[in-house]
Amino acid sequence: MEILRMLRECYKSNSSFKKTFCWIGFSKASQLDKPIKAMNKEEEFGCIMNWIMHKMPKREAVMLRFEASGQAYQAKIGHNGQRLYVNKPILMTTISEPTLYNWQGEETYQTLTANKIRSSTQRADQMNHQKEQEVERELTEMFTNMD
Repeated sequence: MEILRMLRECYKSNSSFKKTFCWIGFSKASQLDKPIKAMNKEEEFGCIMNWIMHKMPKREAVMLRFEASGQAYQAKIGHNGQRLYVNKPILMTTISEPTLYNWQGEETYQTLTANKIRSSTQRADQMNHQKEQEVERELTEMFTNMD
C-alpha cells in the first residue's frame, strides 16, 4: 500500500496512526546503530516511523517527509498525550529531487530525538531554498539571454 494513501486515510478516517503503520519498522537489529545519513530513503523512512511510533515523547510533533509518485510530501505527526495523530500530507516543494532531511553527525535510531528531526528538516529546507534560488537564477539568465 502506498505511504501517501495510507497517511491520507489515517488523516481522513482519524484512525490510529500506530494501527495504520504497524508494519513499518526495522527488519534487522543491526540497523538500530546504523547512521541515518548512511541509510537509503526506505531505511530512513522506516527508522523515523519506528522512532515516532515507539519512542517519540508525549506532546512532541515532527514532520515526516517521504516521496510518493515522484513527488515529495510532508505530514506533521504528533503525540497529544494519549495517541499519535497525523495532519493531512502536503506537497513539499516544486523543485525536482528535494532534500527531505539533512542529518549532521552520526544520528542513529538509538540517538534520535524530536529536536534532531526538526533540525534536520530545517537544514533540508535551507538547502531546498538554495536550490529554488539557483533554478530561478538559471531561468532568469536563460530568458535574459534570449533577447
